[in-house]
Amino acid sequence: MTEAQSFLSSYIYFVEIVMLIAAVIIAISSFDDLFVDLAYWTSRLLGTADSKSKELPAVDVLEQLPERPMAIMVPCWKEHEVIFSMLSSNSRLLRYEQAHYFVGVYLNDPLTQDEVRKAQALYKNIHMVLVPHDGPTSKADCLNQTLSEIFLFEAEQKLQFAGIVMHDSEDLIHPLELKLFNKLVDLYEFIQLPVYSFSRSLTSLISGLYMDEFAEMHTKDLEVRQRLSGVIPCAGVSACFSREAIQHLMDKNQGEAFRTSSFTEDYDIAFRVSELGFKSAFIAYPANYAIDINITSGAPGILYRSLPVATREFFPSGLEAAYRQRARWLLGIVFQGAHEHGWRGSLGTKYFLVRDRKGVITSPAVMLGYFALANLTAFELYRLFFNPEQQFTYQLLSKDWAVWLFFVNFIFLIWRLGNRMIFTGMIYNLSHALMSAPRLVVGNFVNFFATWRAVRVYLGHRISGTPLVWDKTSHSYPVHMGELTLPQAPGPVGAGSRSEVAER
Repeated sequence: MTEAQSFLSSYIYFVEIVMLIAAVIIAISSFDDLFVDLAYWTSRLLGTADSKSKELPAVDVLEQLPERPMAIMVPCWKEHEVIFSMLSSNSRLLRYEQAHYFVGVYLNDPLTQDEVRKAQALYKNIHMVLVPHDGPTSKADCLNQTLSEIFLFEAEQKLQFAGIVMHDSEDLIHPLELKLFNKLVDLYEFIQLPVYSFSRSLTSLISGLYMDEFAEMHTKDLEVRQRLSGVIPCAGVSACFSREAIQHLMDKNQGEAFRTSSFTEDYDIAFRVSELGFKSAFIAYPANYAIDINITSGAPGILYRSLPVATREFFPSGLEAAYRQRARWLLGIVFQGAHEHGWRGSLGTKYFLVRDRKGVITSPAVMLGYFALANLTAFELYRLFFNPEQQFTYQLLSKDWAVWLFFVNFIFLIWRLGNRMIFTGMIYNLSHALMSAPRLVVGNFVNFFATWRAVRVYLGHRISGTPLVWDKTSHSYPVHMGELTLPQAPGPVGAGSRSEVAER
């Protein structure tokens, strides 16, 4: 055997080992995913899915409940391009007269301050909270300052907010959201409603990826998580805390409800609410209309379909913006979450903590699988086109157990793609359901880059002591000057066959 042949044989053996390591990790992760899938579909068959939302009254009853004051927190750092549109459009849309917006803005962000003042000139329920130092610090710091202003406002106005709601500057809020929170805050101390991406074009692979992931996560995963663990992670958007819960959190954390050291303050606070013994709920409450945008014109409109009351927003459409955002999530959920919360909680909570954190292992494993598959494909193509007499010997992949392992993973892949298509189709349409398959591959690369960045940033933080600062995402918004108005009497659920977005 020549030196070149010996090297090739050793390299093929190395590729086989890499392929099998990846295959074993992927198989273990797939069994985990299968368990959650089966738990969800079993509950659907038995009619126990969305049990909490089924216990709630009909929309017309919600509409008639006496309104109580609700505070909406909107933390900002350089959001001058979107914040006026967000405030003006939601002020027009929300069917709730006692809503108050508290917008946190830093001293060194005059452009955002100007835009908030423009909105204040039109709507008296908008209050600007000047964070008394330069930014960016952390989103948690901005939220804590906003909460202080909310309590000061209560004292001055001699009122008390029934609930405190979290939203971001890119959110288009469902008109019924506060009506729903008005009822739910008497039942639970923390409520999370679904969050979905606006519809994007079929060619927008990365932004379309968010459509798929949030459709599945906020239809299936959070529902199963609720039943098995009772701890609902906060998405930081379309989330409501009772005033009592916020007060207890502040008392336990030296006057600050949100931990300023946390990169994902929303995820962190939901666990602390649970540790205090408060009740949490994920509610997918069906309404007879939703809000989305027209792909062609970009104009907002009413979607006449029975869908859950949910916030819609734009997510990143570029690769770098997407993986930087996901890296921030990983930093908070995986690294800081493990440090702050460890593995506390019930068996169900521990199980979902594993699911939250497994991405730092599975994402590199998928890339190893792609690397090995690319090499094996190159070997066979070389043999096929350039040296048909060459025979490559696979010492490991030819074994029966290895063949079965890859067969099992192939079945899991088909199952995974089928589920992703179903959930995307539930919220969007058949075209996007079909596109969710190639977007799944794109997502694997985005997640790998995010994992690499998160590990690098966290190690740098631990080694050098470099502080973790607010690595915000640039935002866009579909509504300008509050163009969108809600029809006075939306049709009943399933009215006609209209599922398109009607431009207003």
